[in-house]
Amino acid sequence: MAESRTSESLPGLLRLLLVLTLMAGWVALLQMPALQPRGIGAAGFWDVNTVRAAASSLGRALLDLAEEALVFAPLGFLAVFGFRDRALRLTRALLVALPAFVFALAASGIAVWLRDRAAGPPGPSDLLLPAFGVLAGVVLGLALRRGLLALLILPVKLLAALVLVLVVGLALLVSSLDREAAVPRSPEVGTADKRRVVAVFRGKDPRRIPEGQLRTLRLEQEDLDRLVAWGLPLVQSPDHARAAVALEANQTVGLRLSARVPHVGRWINVSAAARLGVEEGRFFLRQPRLSVGRFTAPARLMDALGPVLAAAVRAERRLRPVLAALRELRVDRGVAEATYGRTQMPRGLVASLVWGEGASAGLREAVAEQVESVLAAVAKAPAGDTRTASAYEAAFRLARERSREGSAVEANRAAILALGIVLGSGQLSPVVADPASEEQRVRAAELRAGATLRGRADWTRHFSLSSALTVLSAVAPSNAAGLLKEELDADGGSGFSFGDLLADRAGTSFGARATADESQAAALQQRVAGGFEVAAFLPDGRDLPESIPDAELRGRYGGVGGTLYRRYAQEIERRLRACPAYR
Repeated sequence: MAESRTSESLPGLLRLLLVLTLMAGWVALLQMPALQPRGIGAAGFWDVNTVRAAASSLGRALLDLAEEALVFAPLGFLAVFGFRDRALRLTRALLVALPAFVFALAASGIAVWLRDRAAGPPGPSDLLLPAFGVLAGVVLGLALRRGLLALLILPVKLLAALVLVLVVGLALLVSSLDREAAVPRSPEVGTADKRRVVAVFRGKDPRRIPEGQLRTLRLEQEDLDRLVAWGLPLVQSPDHARAAVALEANQTVGLRLSARVPHVGRWINVSAAARLGVEEGRFFLRQPRLSVGRFTAPARLMDALGPVLAAAVRAERRLRPVLAALRELRVDRGVAEATYGRTQMPRGLVASLVWGEGASAGLREAVAEQVESVLAAVAKAPAGDTRTASAYEAAFRLARERSREGSAVEANRAAILALGIVLGSGQLSPVVADPASEEQRVRAAELRAGATLRGRADWTRHFSLSSALTVLSAVAPSNAAGLLKEELDADGGSGFSFGDLLADRAGTSFGARATADESQAAALQQRVAGGFEVAAFLPDGRDLPESIPDAELRGRYGGVGGTLYRRYAQEIERRLRACPAYR
């Protein structure tokens, strides 16, 4: 009898070993760059300042997310066959589907962890997309085990379920729409307001705090309002989306969002609040509340979700360094104070968010190769415009070579980031996982002073840094960064400069054109590698007003957005449109 049971269990054991072997093989394959997530930036995440651009960007983002999820589907599919099938639907769900899902999701977690072991175990957001992919694989595996007919009927069932979800979701959405936005339009943020926000954060960079010391950041409601009113329009027009954050009593933070539904004209209003903070280094979240239009989530359900949400936040590996540095976070009516120590952020965090974890590792290697190539070209070239031209030509020749076996857009990104590090600022290097060594950054700083555009070394830095920021954060935030720098210069710095602003805008135009699509990327490679003609990329701006003090900027030019300011801004755009490279 014992021998009979052993012989019956042997096929099941062999099947389990085969499934484990195949799953291990797929986990290994998931380490290949082609099967790793592309990241949000690859879908033009920031390019949503119009409804049409937002719809296009959303479509590309959803497609990328679906692709990222489905690469984990084979793990769920294989895991189903590791368990003995059951006849009844309930027992199949409990004894096959559920354990297969958990087992495959654990394998997905291992795959995600192997991609970046230095960041630690994956958090909830890291496993969200893999969970959808694993679920799809489990459903497909269960259907196949029930026979060919069940497999053929599966698409019909999934389509019916999708239609049902869409219909119910659309009905709930329509019933929750309001005629007016719950969040009023924020007043325009002026230069003085931006200076106030910058002053609040100045000297509070957690990466530069000496070991063993603490800093306290105090943010008042007015500062938070300015920050939201300044930042949100970079992503979406106030005619389409608005937001407000409220610092309330008893450690409560409230968030309100209003978004206009395209083609309908009505608004969907979302309100959320929770008591949150950090006490003795431990993050807490209590009494969360959520309302969408006229619908309010039950308070008891939200209270039960509070500990789960807090645990999810603490488990987020991108937040772990921040939470570890926080000693205390206190919120009272109209003010929030955070006390924190030195923070060591993961290398290449921005790159991994923009392009995905897998792509950021390859990006670092590509940028490192480009940095060495650009430094060699700069060292050999005489000072002046020739030095800058030589750097760009060398970078895009190497980009053209790398494009023969890969993407021209990706090759151009690496080239532009390397040029930003060498000709712009070495502080850009840590953002993309330090592809330039300390010795290389010192060499770059020495050689950078002799690299000019139209005879100006500062224009080389403006052009190269703005181009690199465009590659990292897209056009709108890069333009805003350049404009802010000029506004701050007007207040006790070198003064506001329309010439510098022209170099900033030329840099963002260059970065956008170089990474727009494969066709434009390849065409720009050919043009720059064949000879970097300064006039083709940066129009003459020596006649534009410079060294404008703050009082004159506000009085004569009407500040940023004033009549005379707009006249010069329009002239800058006209000159850029006339450049051969941007036509």
